[in-house]
Amino acid sequence: MIGFVIGAGVGAAGTYLLSKSQNQTVSNSSKQELDSLYAENEKLRKRSKEAERQNEDLLAELESLRRKMKSSDNTTDDLRDDLDDATRKVKSLTTENTELKRKLAEYQTACKALELEIGALKNK
Repeated sequence: MIGFVIGAGVGAAGTYLLSKSQNQTVSNSSKQELDSLYAENEKLRKRSKEAERQNEDLLAELESLRRKMKSSDNTTDDLRDDLDDATRKVKSLTTENTELKRKLAEYQTACKALELEIGALKNK
C-alpha cells in the first residue's frame, strides 16, 4: 500500500509538473498569439485610418469637381443665352439689311427715272 501511495504521490507530482509545464507552454504561445493579434490589429487600424483619409480626400475632390461642373454649366448656359441673343440679332440685322437693299434699289430706280426725266426736260 505504501508503494501505491508513493506511486500515486509520484504520479500526482509528475502530473502537476507536466501540467505546469504545459500551462507555461500554453501561456507563452497564448501570449505570442495575443502579441501577433495586437500587431495585426494595429496594422488594420492604420490601414483603416489611411482609407478614411483617402475617402475624405476623394469626397473633397468630388465636391470641388461638382462645384466646377455647376460653374461650367452656368457658364455654358450664359454662353448659350449669349449665342441665342446674337443669333436673334443677326437675323434681325439680316432682315433689316435685306429691307435696306430693297429700298436702295427702289431709290436707285427712282433716281435713274428722275435723271432720265431731267435729261428729257433739258433737251426740250
